[in-house]
Amino acid sequence: MICTPALRHLAFAGRGVGGHDHDMRFELVPTLERLRAVYRVPRGPARFQAYIDAVVGGARLTAEVALPPLIAANPMARGQALTFVERWIALDAEGAAHAALPELQAQWPAQWPQPEQRVRVGLSVLDDVGGGWTNRVVTDAARFRVGQSLRRTGWLSVPLWTSEEPSLEALRLEVREVAWRAAQVARHGDPQSLRESIRQEGAAAAFAGRSPTLEPGDLEYTRAVITPHLDSTHQPTVLAALYGDEGARAWGYPPLGLSRNAGFELALALEKQAGQPTRAR
Repeated sequence: MICTPALRHLAFAGRGVGGHDHDMRFELVPTLERLRAVYRVPRGPARFQAYIDAVVGGARLTAEVALPPLIAANPMARGQALTFVERWIALDAEGAAHAALPELQAQWPAQWPQPEQRVRVGLSVLDDVGGGWTNRVVTDAARFRVGQSLRRTGWLSVPLWTSEEPSLEALRLEVREVAWRAAQVARHGDPQSLRESIRQEGAAAAFAGRSPTLEPGDLEYTRAVITPHLDSTHQPTVLAALYGDEGARAWGYPPLGLSRNAGFELALALEKQAGQPTRAR
């Protein structure tokens, strides 16, 4: 039997298609204290075993893994990762994440997933600075497999990157984006084409409250480069269009001549032009 950390529950309900009640429950599961305990063990075999015990918990099946959000955490991270975890704990990141979820209720679409849908949410510190365990672009692309992950584990992960200064406002945006993406995927499945990926990510980022950072000229250039590929399902093309040349090279894919995260920027700009999303599409 796997011991599960205490849960912080939040249930959202609404009137779905056809007038049926729909209910998706987010359950915030504390993970940072478990990760801090792992990082307090000196680096070596004992640290790695502590990581396995905390994350896997003796599970034999994927659905039984104790804390899936920590799978991407670097078990052998150096001291800066522990410092980063402790900074987030000092900010009460998990309390803030839990508090951010009720803000969604008034804005949530009526077209809601089926009543049996239960989603556990956990924060995960990902070290994209001090080691080779985590390639940020490769790890980040898990956002396009959320449906697959939910079917296998029933969990959502909220990434906290060590290259970014801890900020409760940034965390709030990330939580909103992650939750919206889950709602999109519950209705439509994981995106396959570049067009579907842009639609998903634009809606999620706009709902979170993000704003585009690329200059108008760069956005127009990005649109011109991406438009011929919108119906492509070719992974190297889709990811190069979304993450830009820096991301394409991280994957080992041919670049398209785009700025960093240009496709995501364009997706958000297009969604903003169309109007703030009010329902999962």
